[in-house]
Amino acid sequence: MTREEHLAAIRAADAAYYNADAPVMTDSEYDRLRADYIAKYGAADLDYVPGEAAAAFSKFRHTVPVISLAKVKFDEERGKLESELRRLWPVLHEPKLDGLTVVAYPRADGSCTFVTRGDGKTGEVLPAFIRVYEKSGVNRTGEAVRGEVFMDVETFSAINAEREAAGEELFRNPRNAAAGILRNKERSVYLDRLRYMVYDLPALDVAEPEKLALLREKTDFEVASVGGADSVEEEMDAIGKFYEEHLHGGVPIDGVVVKNAEAGSLARFGGTNHHNSNAVAVKFRPDQAKTTIREIVWQVGRDSLTPVGVFDEVELDGTMVSKASLHNWANVRRLALHPGDAVVVEKANEIIPQVIQNCGQEAPPAPFGKPSVCPACGAALASRRLETAIPDIPQEDQVELYCPNDACAEKLAQAVAYLGSRRIFAIDGLSVMTARKLTGAAGDTEPKITAPWDIFRLGVEDFRALPGFAEKSAASLYEAVQRARQSCDLAHFVAACCVPGVGLTVGGALMRRYHTADALFAALSDEARRGELTAIDGIGETLAAILQGGTFTRAFASLREAVTPKDYEPPAESGGGPSAGKPLTFVITGKLSRPRDEIKAELEAKGHKVTGSVTKNTDYLLCESKDSQSTKAKKARELGTRVIGEEELAEILG
Repeated sequence: MTREEHLAAIRAADAAYYNADAPVMTDSEYDRLRADYIAKYGAADLDYVPGEAAAAFSKFRHTVPVISLAKVKFDEERGKLESELRRLWPVLHEPKLDGLTVVAYPRADGSCTFVTRGDGKTGEVLPAFIRVYEKSGVNRTGEAVRGEVFMDVETFSAINAEREAAGEELFRNPRNAAAGILRNKERSVYLDRLRYMVYDLPALDVAEPEKLALLREKTDFEVASVGGADSVEEEMDAIGKFYEEHLHGGVPIDGVVVKNAEAGSLARFGGTNHHNSNAVAVKFRPDQAKTTIREIVWQVGRDSLTPVGVFDEVELDGTMVSKASLHNWANVRRLALHPGDAVVVEKANEIIPQVIQNCGQEAPPAPFGKPSVCPACGAALASRRLETAIPDIPQEDQVELYCPNDACAEKLAQAVAYLGSRRIFAIDGLSVMTARKLTGAAGDTEPKITAPWDIFRLGVEDFRALPGFAEKSAASLYEAVQRARQSCDLAHFVAACCVPGVGLTVGGALMRRYHTADALFAALSDEARRGELTAIDGIGETLAAILQGGTFTRAFASLREAVTPKDYEPPAESGGGPSAGKPLTFVITGKLSRPRDEIKAELEAKGHKVTGSVTKNTDYLLCESKDSQSTKAKKARELGTRVIGEEELAEILG
């Protein structure tokens, strides 16, 4: 490509990553693209901070430029790293968090205006932030505080499990999940599951230990941990160990920041438009492997088709992998994949394997083609345009595919399995394989249902007729279905309507507002009450339109013919267990006897709050054991937050 095309590709990638929160390439690909440009043309054209304030948000002029860091590679540039350490000595190091930079500007009462980095000079004012920090007194420093909003690995896995069960597209990685949630024009239902960790007071040119002390003493935010060593040689080793500890500690990081620890470092070292020179980011090579892609399998979900690359098995981060999601057709086209191509697979930060590069082959066969019909039912596929375009891909390929056939047996099976999942009705025995037998998708049975909620109308004899079912197993499944039908609350009922984007969190918010199915349906059926819906936390105009749309209201009415949800009773004002009379704030962590999202749903149904991080406002941290020594448990004890196990939780809830 020409110099102009090369620079345009970098700027397009910047815009997709920083402005749209929808990256068109992996970090490794971007780093290579940028490094190649610098090698050919120098760095002058790239002396800028990527990102800009979105037009949809109010703009805010930063009081001090919020700029980037120069980078050095830990594995490939050891000599350069040692030179940088000697230049900056004495130093401290801290995690380079993989999230979205946000600056908290204090108001007179210590509440904050939260602003994104933008282009480093002008950011965007976030209309909503993590609820625990939307109050007075959270920033008592009198100074702007810089930090990073991120989604921890545990939460990322839990949310993707929820989205998979709901038939929704999975988040690709924690960074872009967090950025997309935070910069949503409407308050995202996931917003309060993010974390905000701070590490700098950019207007103060004081020693790093003094900054950290101020942050810990005069803010309610999480403060990043730091480390150090007694010599440059020891620091070289300490940086690597620090990265490994954090990489496996559940906080998404993409490197380590090393900064001069003394007062006056900003004035002493200066900087450029792109970065201050009193610090440097140390980058680490993600775990990669080269393999050969053999086929692409298209999986039918409730809402869209997902291409899955199947390749020769390789080891990444100690795990053998042979498949990776390719996300959508546009990404398949971007990679220009052919059967037999050599590809590089990456598993950064121990999250999800990705095909990041196509190394090609001699005389490749025809490329993988775009399917035209549903692999399950044969219906002609439809497509919807991606919100963010991918550079150098024709417009007609900027799409994701879906099956529009409501009678598609596989789509129906996925919806039935969703109802049977632990997050919705927890129906033991209603697996996706059983669901396929009920819908005819398995190919060896006639369909017994034509809508997901038809399962509640089936008798024992219907289950007994399925291949592999005996009298006892059929009776057990029938009883499990009936138990779910009789114990359904309004939150689970809403989620069971099987409409993408309307899950248990939305259901819980609607349940706490309307209490009964009659009251809720009346609100959904009256467009004049749209403002009533958008006044509920987590529901904006787009979601309200879905809730009042024909697809959802028809599903609501049809499900109600089979299931009558229980009325919601708000927590009692007095009596009961220790929690009676007030909503409590919980954090859930670790391995428990039930899925965390199931416990979260139970707590929210009782009117309590579940957040992702422990603060002084947290009432209880729920762990596998009340004696847990996890990072969150240690922090909870420092803050005086009670650490409990599941037995104590039952007592608290009464």
